[in-house]
Amino acid sequence: MKDAGPSNSPAPARSFGATDEQLSAELRKWTGATPALHPVGELLDRHWEAAFGYARLCTDGPRSAGILTTAAFTRLFGETLRQNGPTSAWRSHLLVTVRRIAAEWAGDHRVDMLHPELLSGTGEGERPASRLLPPQRRRLLSGAFQRLPQSARCLLWHVEVEAEPLTSPAGLLGLDEEGARVELGRARDRLREECLQLHRETAPDEECRRYLRLLDVTYRRGGLALDPDLRAHIEGCGHCDAAADQLDQFNHGLGAALSEAVLGWGGRAYAQSRANEAGEGTGGGRPTERGRP
Repeated sequence: MKDAGPSNSPAPARSFGATDEQLSAELRKWTGATPALHPVGELLDRHWEAAFGYARLCTDGPRSAGILTTAAFTRLFGETLRQNGPTSAWRSHLLVTVRRIAAEWAGDHRVDMLHPELLSGTGEGERPASRLLPPQRRRLLSGAFQRLPQSARCLLWHVEVEAEPLTSPAGLLGLDEEGARVELGRARDRLREECLQLHRETAPDEECRRYLRLLDVTYRRGGLALDPDLRAHIEGCGHCDAAADQLDQFNHGLGAALSEAVLGWGGRAYAQSRANEAGEGTGGGRPTERGRP
């Protein structure tokens, strides 16, 4: 008997029962008459491990990381009830909230709960909160990512940064694998276009805008053969040099650059740890009891 061979039907995505957007909608309708066990518990199960992992990079130990993670979830649940929380892009939004609350801790009595490396070597002109911010050379990617629809942010974050199989964000969004693959390609293209648009909007002078098209084409082709005039301009212009570096990330290593752009402090270490877990088959937002209250 011959094997039936591969099916031409779209591969089913990992089933979550409800999408993150549906869980958010359910939470927004909550009146307080009964406990919101389903949406709250499900969102905790999906995203706690990742948030705790990042909080651990920002704090002095597991206990502080658990407190920070709980605070981030509590804030986002409250924002969702007030109709201004995340819908589809829960993971990246949650991680940014962890970073923002850590920055708040840096200014009050909880500062000692932060990671020692955040506190070490800070002189009069540098505060721990400033170390948490995305680096200047990633600001185009950072701003461009925030301009994307939440579904695009979800796909890019889970696939590029966390190195999860496409079926994971597809399940979170309620897409089949082929549909998610198409949308991922569109998300990457949109992110790149938003980077170019932001570069145009923030260019310090007309010369930078004149080189924008050449910059785009050069790095769309891999950035291997720079026009001499473009090279000279980049070498003398920090704005365009940073733009060239960020456009080059689309050719290799977008995940690490995107994690730095969105998270700032600990972004690259977070991406590496999540990629390692995904490779071991333990990632993808699976429920865990690590640090759970």
